[in-house]
Amino acid sequence: MIPSYIDIEAIFDHYDAVFFDAYGVLVDGIDALPNAEQLVNIMNASAMNYFIVTNDASKSIESLSNKFQSQGMRIPVERIVNSGSLISGYYRDEDLVGRPTLVLGTKDSRTYVSGSCAKILSLDSNSEPDVILFTHSGPYDWESTLKHLLNLVSKRFKQKTPVRMVLPNTDFIYQDGKADFGMGAAAFVETLEEALMRLHGKHEVLRAAKLGKPHPPIFTEAIRRAGSNNAIMIGDQLETDILGANNVGLDSAVVTTGINKRSNPKEFKDMPDDLTPRYILTSLV
Repeated sequence: MIPSYIDIEAIFDHYDAVFFDAYGVLVDGIDALPNAEQLVNIMNASAMNYFIVTNDASKSIESLSNKFQSQGMRIPVERIVNSGSLISGYYRDEDLVGRPTLVLGTKDSRTYVSGSCAKILSLDSNSEPDVILFTHSGPYDWESTLKHLLNLVSKRFKQKTPVRMVLPNTDFIYQDGKADFGMGAAAFVETLEEALMRLHGKHEVLRAAKLGKPHPPIFTEAIRRAGSNNAIMIGDQLETDILGANNVGLDSAVVTTGINKRSNPKEFKDMPDDLTPRYILTSLV
C-alpha cells in the first residue's frame, strides 16, 4: 500500500471526527509546533469534532489542558483522551479495585489510580504490590529498578500470586524538544518482559497490559467519545498512531514533524501494510 497526500481541508470534509496525537503533531514536547495554534483556533471556531488522543499518562487531563493553553492552544478537557484516563476503567473491568499498587510515575499519574487501589506504594515501601503501574519513565535509576522488579515479579509468579503489570503509555520513544527525544516507560517494560520470559517462558501474566496506542482500548474510547467511527487518526509514529488506527479499521494520516521523517509516498513501498498510513498530511493548515 502506498499512501497519498492529503490536506487538512479534505480531512475535515470527509470525516465526522479527527483524532490528533499530541507529541510530534501539535507539540514538540516543549513548544507548540508551527500552525498548531492556528489549527486549534479554526477547529474551535467551526465546532469541529476533534479529540487529542495521546498516550501521555504522566499528566492529569486538567494538567494537559492547561499545558496546551500555555502553548497557545485552547483545548478543553472534554477534547482530550489519554491512556491515563483508562486506568480506573481497567481496574474495574479486571477486578483490581482495592489492590495495593506500586505507581512508577508522576504525582499527577497517581491521581488516575487513587480511587481504585487500597494503597499507593513506592519503590521503598515495605509492603508488596498486587499491581505495578508504569506511567512514566522517570525519574528512576532503571538498572536498580529493573533488578528489583524482576526479582519481585519472578518471586510472586513462582508463589502463584502473580503481580499484575499495567502500561498505559506504550511509546518506546517520544519527542522531548525540537531535536531531542526521550525513552518512554515502554522501553524499560519491554526489557523486564524479556527478562521474565527468559526465566519462566511465555506466560500472559508476565506481560504488562497495554492501554495506549497502538492497542485498542484508547481507540475504542476515542470513537465512543466522538460518536462515530468515521474518523481519522493523525500521528507521527508508525508503530503507535498508524498501526493502532489501521488495526481498528480507522483511516490514518502521518505527519513529518515528529518521529516519522518519511515525506514521499515512495518511501513507504517496502513498509508492511499495517504500518503504512493511508495519507501523508502535508500541513496542519
